[in-house]
Amino acid sequence: MSYYLPERRALFLHVPRTGGTWIKEAMFRARIPMDKWKKVCPRYRPYKHTILPHYFQDRLSQVDYIFTCVRHPFDYYVSIWRFTTRCVINRPEEMRHRVLDVNDLAAISEAEIRWKPNFDEWLDEMLEEEPGWVTRWFERYVGPDRGEFCHYIGRTETLEQDFLAVMKILGYEDQARSKWDEIENIRHARNFVLPSKVPMIYLSEQQRQQIERVERVTIRRFFGPETGSKRVYRSMSGEPVH
Repeated sequence: MSYYLPERRALFLHVPRTGGTWIKEAMFRARIPMDKWKKVCPRYRPYKHTILPHYFQDRLSQVDYIFTCVRHPFDYYVSIWRFTTRCVINRPEEMRHRVLDVNDLAAISEAEIRWKPNFDEWLDEMLEEEPGWVTRWFERYVGPDRGEFCHYIGRTETLEQDFLAVMKILGYEDQARSKWDEIENIRHARNFVLPSKVPMIYLSEQQRQQIERVERVTIRRFFGPETGSKRVYRSMSGEPVH
């Protein structure tokens, strides 16, 4: 769920499977005032994972600062498959609805529609039929390279550090640090929220090479040696930072 921070006119844009639930819970533990985006903009669809380019302009004018996270494609493919598999097992009716609901712009449609119980078969089909899917998916949320909609784009791999960096920018660092003992425990607890029998997946070297080939744009953009430390993409005034 994306969240609006009214005191700072800031929006946390929740990209699925990138640690957004952890960030929401961390802000809650830090007592940071926030509202669900669907409360701020009740007409907007989809409710859960907001896609920035589809905002109503009257609501977009309420937002001065946008932050989010992305995740390395190696881990993202695995996480998407495990999440979808868990949903198929635990919430089959909901999954059937999600796949059929073509009006839900934030449904993980291609990955869900092509879901297979065997990870290797699913990944082969995704890389063959939907090459660059993660790159296209992230761009729907954060914008293209050098055309970012967001001010700060963190990484799941450095979630705590990026969270603190954003809280410092927004003036909430002291609040976050004062509750850090509680916040640190969220990472250890969140893996048990939805228990399931979905197996852990470990990519083979060949699979990593295949993903690297089709997702080279995103890997270079967010995880390359020259961009690995870059997080700020727009100034507070909204101007691109390059």
